[in-house]
Amino acid sequence: MLAAHHDSLLAQGILYPTTCRHGDAHHVLVADLIDKYQANPMPDIWYGSFPRGEAWQRLRSELAAAGSSVHTAIVSSELFFGQSINIERMLGDIQTALAGHEVRILMYLRRQDQLYASFYNQDVKGARQWPGSAYEFYETHQIFQRDYDQVVDMWGAAFGHANLRVRPFEPAQWPDGDMVKDFCQVTGLPPLRAVGGEPNDGLGANQLYIKRCLNHIGYDKADNDRVVGLLLNLCSEPPLRTVRYVNMGCYGRLRQRWTRTNRRLGAAVGDGGNFFHAPVPEPAAVPEHALDRVVLSGFLQRLLRAGQAGHLQTVRGLFARAALLVIAEQGLWDAVPRADRVTLESWV
Repeated sequence: MLAAHHDSLLAQGILYPTTCRHGDAHHVLVADLIDKYQANPMPDIWYGSFPRGEAWQRLRSELAAAGSSVHTAIVSSELFFGQSINIERMLGDIQTALAGHEVRILMYLRRQDQLYASFYNQDVKGARQWPGSAYEFYETHQIFQRDYDQVVDMWGAAFGHANLRVRPFEPAQWPDGDMVKDFCQVTGLPPLRAVGGEPNDGLGANQLYIKRCLNHIGYDKADNDRVVGLLLNLCSEPPLRTVRYVNMGCYGRLRQRWTRTNRRLGAAVGDGGNFFHAPVPEPAAVPEHALDRVVLSGFLQRLLRAGQAGHLQTVRGLFARAALLVIAEQGLWDAVPRADRVTLESWV
C-alpha cells in the first residue's frame, strides 16, 4: 500500500525508501540480518535480483541523500517481528544502522490461533515448502518460540517503550474496520486509500495435504508458483478459514498460554483488559482439519488425465511421486486401479 503512494507521500515529506526493497516491502532488510545471524539464509526468491548484504547500507545512503524536505521515513516488513533466533544481535545491528535518527516502532499482532493456522497454511503453500505436520511446525518455527509480550519487551528495550506502538490485527478495533485508517491515525500520516493487492488465500484441506506431499518429494523453489497453480486446477476446493490443525488437547494447552499472554499484553500496551476483544475460541468451537477421500480420489484421476494429455510437462514426475505418496498414506489402493498406479510409477 505504501509503495503505491510513494510519490504523494514524498511530496509531503514522507519517504518510503526504494533502494532497499525487492517488491513493495523492505523484506531484504530483515533477510540480510537472517543471513548474518541465523543458520538458514533466506532463499533467493526473497531477493530476486537484489544483492545480498547491501540492504542496510543502501537504506543509510538513501536517508542521507533525502534532503531537508524529508522529515519522516517508513520501512515496513512483516519479517521484522517474526524473528527470535539471535534477535538481540539483530536489534543491535538495527540500532547501529539507524543511529542518529529518531526511531519509532509500530507492530501489528494477530490473535495467536489465527496466526498459527495462517502461518502454517502459507508456509506449506509458499516457497518455504514446509513438508511436515502442524505439530512439528509449531514446535520448531522460531516465530512461536517467544510470547507476544516477550517480543514487545525486547523491541521496547532496544528503542524505548515510549517509542513503541502495538496494535491488534483485529478489524473490530480499527476505525470503520479499516486497517489503513488505523495505520494512518496511529502514525499521523495523511489519509491514504487502500490499494488492492493480489489475493493470497490459503489452501483447502486436501490441497494442503497434497502440497505437503509435493514438498516432501522436493523441487526447485523457483517452480513453486507453477506447482501451486497446477495443484489448484487439479484439486478445486475453497480455502480453509477457521480450522484447528492439532488435536483438542494440544490446542487447549496452547489456548491457555495465549490467553495468559493476551492478558499480560493488554495490561502492558492495551487498555488493561485482554489485548484482543475476541477471545481465543474453545477447542470444541474450532473444526479440526480433515481430509476427504472422495476429493483426493478425484485429484488422482484428474492428475492422470492431465499427465497423459501432456499438461504437466517437467513436473509430471514430481506430481506422480506425490500421488503415489497420497495413495500409500491414505490407503487409496481400491480407489486407483492397478493400471493407473503402474502409469504413475512409469512417470517417476
